[in-house]
Amino acid sequence: MSIKKFLGMRTQQELLTSHDIVHPKRVVNRNQWTIEALREHLQWAVDVELYTIPYYMSAMYSVIDQASEARRLVRSVVNQEMLHMQCAANIANAYGVDLHITAPHYGKEVPHLDFTENPNQPTKVFSPYSTQIGPMDVERINTMCIIECPGELSPATLNPSNDEYSSIGEIYNAIREGAAVLSECIIANNNQVAHFQSTYPEVSSLTVSKDCCEGLNQVNGLIDLIVDQGEGAAWPEESINREVPIEQRFEDYQQEQLPSEYQNHVDDIQPYWDHFQKFTYLRKQTLPETFPLNFGSPRGLQNQQILISHFGHFLQLMNIVFNPIYQQQLAEKNGISVEQVQHDAGAEFGTTMYKVGAAIAACWENGVVPVFSTSQSQTEQSS
Repeated sequence: MSIKKFLGMRTQQELLTSHDIVHPKRVVNRNQWTIEALREHLQWAVDVELYTIPYYMSAMYSVIDQASEARRLVRSVVNQEMLHMQCAANIANAYGVDLHITAPHYGKEVPHLDFTENPNQPTKVFSPYSTQIGPMDVERINTMCIIECPGELSPATLNPSNDEYSSIGEIYNAIREGAAVLSECIIANNNQVAHFQSTYPEVSSLTVSKDCCEGLNQVNGLIDLIVDQGEGAAWPEESINREVPIEQRFEDYQQEQLPSEYQNHVDDIQPYWDHFQKFTYLRKQTLPETFPLNFGSPRGLQNQQILISHFGHFLQLMNIVFNPIYQQQLAEKNGISVEQVQHDAGAEFGTTMYKVGAAIAACWENGVVPVFSTSQSQTEQSS
């Protein structure tokens, strides 16, 4: 049974509509942590992980030479972003989050983050930049650097009056603290997904299979994986020379080699590098040749609609695969077992992801920019 035949509330039309960005209120005191606040933060983490996937994939598929270093490096990051989204969803399920996975809104702010507050000033160093979906050019590579830029978690550099998080690492640091405060709320083995185990056989666990203290250790392990692979690892205070210009600090600083358990030796051409190091390296290279744009191409516009359809289906699948609450609702609504819902969604997941990639490539090959939401499509057509 195809999940397209499922009766459910989360339709493609709803999931493909970009929603207004929520500006988080940063938790600055352990006493402020409630289960509601932690669940909200975990939803934000999943939102940010999803945001990177179409953005990076679009830049990757815009490169004409499939064997180019640029395309292969970005592909390795895309694969790890899927892993990070899985890890964030596993932590969310361990704390009973009712995840809602909807189309990201490109062209404005990265959801839930204010990079201008990052003490490392990535928006100053990596400029010009653009959050619009586009080819692998200077603006896109700079934006990738901004997204993955390390923050500083030293109390001396953080602005206590700022309500927003300034790096992905800062969000995960907050989640780590909230998870510890609320470790008694962990639900063991609650819809845990482990699709990447064969790629990272040395990782002790890609799931949260225990509760309380043992479960918290697994939660912290998943956060370590996400942060260490590139989601804004904090710069050690002792490594920062504040007497040199910020631009020179980026030139001088080298992240430590990734721990062996987080290295992908299957298909990553630089398994020892984190995302930030990969993107700052690309920034120094000659830009790859990308497909030219031919706005208004009838075939290109048709490809955009095909992509929207495939991505909408992919969003539906992710809402099922990563949300046990929604699985139960669908099972009851359609008169089938939860196991059948899981099986049907899982059977279509890989194929649909491949279709999304092929549709992105088809957009570029036919001279149009990929689109991932109905509101983005309307913007493209009116511009």
